Amino acid sequence: MNFKVCMIGCGSFARQVHGPAQQRYADARPGVELAACCDVDVRRAEEFAEAFGYVRPYADVPGMLAAEKPDAVILAVPPVHTCHMAGLVLERGFPLLLEKPPGISSTELEQLIAAEKAGEARAQVAFNRHYMPVLRRALEILADVPSAEVRQIEYDMIRHHRWDEDFSTTAIHAVDGALVLARSPFRTAELRFLTRRQGDREATDVTIDAECVSGTRVRVNIQPVAGRNLDSARVHSPGRSLFIQLPVSPQSAAPDGLEAWQGDKLVATMTETDADLVARLGILGETEAFLDGVRSGAPFAPRLADCRQQVLLMEAIRLRRTGPIALQP
Repeated sequence: MNFKVCMIGCGSFARQVHGPAQQRYADARPGVELAACCDVDVRRAEEFAEAFGYVRPYADVPGMLAAEKPDAVILAVPPVHTCHMAGLVLERGFPLLLEKPPGISSTELEQLIAAEKAGEARAQVAFNRHYMPVLRRALEILADVPSAEVRQIEYDMIRHHRWDEDFSTTAIHAVDGALVLARSPFRTAELRFLTRRQGDREATDVTIDAECVSGTRVRVNIQPVAGRNLDSARVHSPGRSLFIQLPVSPQSAAPDGLEAWQGDKLVATMTETDADLVARLGILGETEAFLDGVRSGAPFAPRLADCRQQVLLMEAIRLRRTGPIALQP
């Protein structure tokens, strides 16, 4: 019997990365059927199906789920629709990989956790930095450095011309990336804001200063309207430093990689410049981890319950909350 996968949301981001990742997964594993894809615009669903090998297009999510009874579902819709659409899937008991953020507020995240429990389902959140090869290599290098010995982490999210009305749903990736590198939850965080205006548009720079349970100090710097697209991080512990440049988007050709220094000597490097951004961005890795996890019963990572700090700080960015915020580990 085939292992049936369904896709919800066939917009531009799904076409750029999710469709290719799903197609590669199915091509490499006999018995995987890309059974159906769904979009409110059925023409987009038809085009997505033709492009990536899905069998049937739909415009109605409940109808697709009832007809197909999939083994796994992947969801990539605008953040304002994520909670509703993910709830439809989880309440019916289907395993789900949902694009970040898992809801646009802490309240929506808790609703999804409740839906997961009610449907006896499992969900993985598509925070792709967990599966980026460059960050996985960074964690391998850090494996022999206890998190309590890491003194400082700096994470920069720099973008060009992102005058989004709500940039917080992208900024959440910077928070998540810092948490991945810290290997420890935050204990406290304090946010500062600087708003820039250009005509009738505005964008807000954000600085987050956090302290981890481990004692590591973390600074996250988010600038939506700077001169280039860049995600980078620096990790410092006694005698050791790690410099990381992450891939940014399918439209960015900047190389990613890292340098590890110890005692003022370069001890490890990694450079990625090939065109396989679906793998470099971590989309292929998260897709493989989710679908393999459904088939084997292995734990998902990150789960909905693992994302409370990310969502809380995303919400704080949106609401411009200043002052110290106490965080539950």
